[in-house]
Amino acid sequence: MAWQDYMHTGNKEFLSVMYDELKSKTLIALAREDGLISTTTGKVTPEFLNSINKSGGIQDIVDWPKGTAKGSEQAGNAGPTPEGERDGYVFRDINTVVNSFHYHALVLMSNIAEILEKHEDRIFFTTNAEKVKKSILEKLFDNKRGIFVDGEGTDHSSLHSNMFPLAFNIVPSENINSVVDFIKSRGMACSVYGAQYLLEALYNAGEDNYALSLMNSKSKRSWYNMINVGSTMTTEAWDEYYKPNLTWNHAWGAAPANIIPRRLLGIEPIIAGFEKFRILPQPGNLKEINLKLPSIRGTIVCDLTIGESSWEMVVSIPGNSIAEIWLPAEFNNVKINSESRAADWMEYFAGSDRNVFELQSGTYTILAELKNN
Repeated sequence: MAWQDYMHTGNKEFLSVMYDELKSKTLIALAREDGLISTTTGKVTPEFLNSINKSGGIQDIVDWPKGTAKGSEQAGNAGPTPEGERDGYVFRDINTVVNSFHYHALVLMSNIAEILEKHEDRIFFTTNAEKVKKSILEKLFDNKRGIFVDGEGTDHSSLHSNMFPLAFNIVPSENINSVVDFIKSRGMACSVYGAQYLLEALYNAGEDNYALSLMNSKSKRSWYNMINVGSTMTTEAWDEYYKPNLTWNHAWGAAPANIIPRRLLGIEPIIAGFEKFRILPQPGNLKEINLKLPSIRGTIVCDLTIGESSWEMVVSIPGNSIAEIWLPAEFNNVKINSESRAADWMEYFAGSDRNVFELQSGTYTILAELKNN
């Protein structure tokens, strides 16, 4: 959250004021020699809890709500089935989801240290992030199946133990297909909270059609279902069936509100405060997208029309901003404001090449199409 605040505002003061607390909240004090962390190995001391401003204990979580064990009476805050919203996740002392978050926290902390010119800390967090990633892949990845297990000492694999590593860029490129296949086999086996990371993972892997199908779904586990039951705000769980005492006012359930601009149209800051930002559309099977996105430098407008062999975009870039437009490399004929334009460079992203065009402030009409050879 601190890193996203900085990237969207460009304000370093918050990072500086909160720096020591942010360091503690990486939970690196809980790490064992291989870098992996646990809340059950005796390291959750009063001193540690005080360092993260926490009273009482802490415990591992992966999603909410929990399920109801066979033969037990369902509680008001629990799902009706044993797997709950956790896809039957098997908790161990070393937990794949928690350690995936830990890795991501260390990566972001390295970024924060660099911004604040704390060079020794940057090296420390980068080194530890690499150690954690190596340990996750050595101890929590099943090489035979090509997927992650829930934790050390279990062979059970859940949606959660695979979508979080994919969302946080832990999965080796050669294993992305097997992890994606497993994720897709589980469907929406997570809560409205977990859905944020499921969608992040899918867009990281270029699975925009499947991601869009989840956002468009009319099943009981869907945003449409929230509308269908009469709520005007995203709900705490998909339905009362999954959590009988749910509330109807949970912003944590509104993943598409940020996923659509950030991942479907791919508008994200590259340099803090939108000094430079990227537009990297992954439209799935949509034919038309119209978006206005407020930024600290002004409104970004992107209208995209998808034809059988072409994209047409109208893009408005605010003053004092630079935009990178990332287009599929198969479009070998690109015109910007009616003038042919070669790509400034090429990038590889989510399984395919992208031609990148850098544009200054202004309004542009971009036509990208396949040119007959």
